Amino acid sequence: MSGRAHRIGAVAGALLALLAAGPVVAGAAAESSVDDASLLYLSSNDWERQSAPRKVALAADFMRIFCTDQTMSAISLADCLDRDKADGALFERAMACVSALSGSR
Repeated sequence: MSGRAHRIGAVAGALLALLAAGPVVAGAAAESSVDDASLLYLSSNDWERQSAPRKVALAADFMRIFCTDQTMSAISLADCLDRDKADGALFERAMACVSALSGSR
């Protein structure tokens, strides 16, 4: 039960961070020169240039669209992508992060 409570807490924390950073996220999107409407279109360099709230928003969007089993929080996915410096498309790295969590359960 504590695992479920931890996940709920993580999701609540992510939502609070997104709500608090709403104007910042919108401003970051307007300043970007790349089509970063989705993690699918970002390069690794584009990812590095995003603000922390924008990374969480992109991760949340990715999870909503591509993951039916959302056991990983958006914050955890953003953290995984920050730590994982492997070569490859960001989308593939995100899928690997989510798969690694699923495989470890």
